[in-house]
Amino acid sequence: MAWEKGGSIRSCDALLKRVEDNDPKLTELVILPMKTFGMADMERLSNAIASGGNTNLQSISASGHRLPPDSLKQFGLALSTQAKALLQNKENTPSGITSVAIGSKDMGDEGMIAFCEGLEESNGGLLQCLDFGWKNLGKEGVQAIGRTFATSKYLTHIDLSRNNAIGSEGIKCIANAAKEKSENGTVAFPSLEKMILSECNIDSTGVQSLTDIIIGADNNRSKPIYLAISSNPLGSEGCGELSKLCAIPGKGSMISHLHLSQCSIGDEGIKLLSSAAISNSCIGLTVLDLSGNSITKDGVKVFAESLGESWPDLVELKMAKNELEGDGVTSMMGALIARRDGTTDEPAGKKNTTLQNLDLSCTNCGIEGAKAALMGGGLSTLRMFNNRLGSDGFNSLSSLLQGGHPSIENLDLGGNDAGEEAVVALLNAIADTQEGEASSKLSVLEIGGNKFGEEAMVALNELKQVWPLLDVAHDNPVEDA
Repeated sequence: MAWEKGGSIRSCDALLKRVEDNDPKLTELVILPMKTFGMADMERLSNAIASGGNTNLQSISASGHRLPPDSLKQFGLALSTQAKALLQNKENTPSGITSVAIGSKDMGDEGMIAFCEGLEESNGGLLQCLDFGWKNLGKEGVQAIGRTFATSKYLTHIDLSRNNAIGSEGIKCIANAAKEKSENGTVAFPSLEKMILSECNIDSTGVQSLTDIIIGADNNRSKPIYLAISSNPLGSEGCGELSKLCAIPGKGSMISHLHLSQCSIGDEGIKLLSSAAISNSCIGLTVLDLSGNSITKDGVKVFAESLGESWPDLVELKMAKNELEGDGVTSMMGALIARRDGTTDEPAGKKNTTLQNLDLSCTNCGIEGAKAALMGGGLSTLRMFNNRLGSDGFNSLSSLLQGGHPSIENLDLGGNDAGEEAVVALLNAIADTQEGEASSKLSVLEIGGNKFGEEAMVALNELKQVWPLLDVAHDNPVEDA
């Protein structure tokens, strides 16, 4: 940690001097909220960037500091000046400030507009990553982003999360601004790879506008993007709009990662996604997070019908905090087993055999659902935290974990309130290799939130003799009162 000569840990003087001196070791400038970083400091930083004297700094993170619009505009102008100078030197690959996270929750639209005004003449400079989460942005602020960065060849990541005032109207504004700035037939934000819009008060109409940004007028985006849109009031109608991004006829999905937790989609929403996927496979979608969406066994049973062929690249599926119950989980696992064993009627090339990570935490999966999950085959990570399995559940699972597990590397059975005797039985089963015949990939076992006393510790020590590399997370041993 750099200290000012006067002994003030809050001063940024030492850090800014390193920027001015073009310290080759300083490629990422992080100014923590505990520091004092105001107008004068921003002026020093901006001047150092605009002068062209610093050729090593690539990233600036100064979130949590309140800066006036004039300072933000000066910073934007400095980034533009640097970009233009570097781009004129065609002998070298452009290098400069590529990542920015700056401003406080008081930044608002006025601050964002000022920052973008400084960058507009260079179409966003060389910036690749923008982090403006929790900056109290509204529709005018994001409209400025659309106007400034729509044609940027460099912007790949943008985080606008926790800006509740954006709403669906704001997404419409950024889409319209980007469309006006882009040339006919050119997709807006052409290099975009990741977009985070969680907690932005977006409903189904906002997703409709988002489609214009991601797909473009001529459906000509070159590769899928990562989209986090969790904790927004999308409802089931939002899934209908999202299906236009995930199940494009003849193309598949323009989203590679879809984080859709806590969006109130319900059974109707997952049915809409499933129906669209059955009609047009979601090719290219690798991660799907549907946690906390009030999905029940009725909805997941319809989803299970699509698992056999409609999600061919799906690697990670999160269904946590949905009341799926045993029937729902069993239906889903049955579909997974069928596709892996080739027992569906579809050609082998259309079957999804890629799923590796499954989260069934807080789904009330029951003992039968938990057993079905363990027998699913092919999974490398399985989370079944807080499913009230109890001692009976642990005893039932023990027979399926004798000698470890042939595919699962990370198994979470925490928070299931099993008694110590059942925990001991589980540990003993994993240790039982039947004279060295077992072949297990289990490397992490989480059993915290279950009774763990001295007997369990003895069983764990014996387990370690058999599987010394197995990492077991557990509660501290306690003795009965």
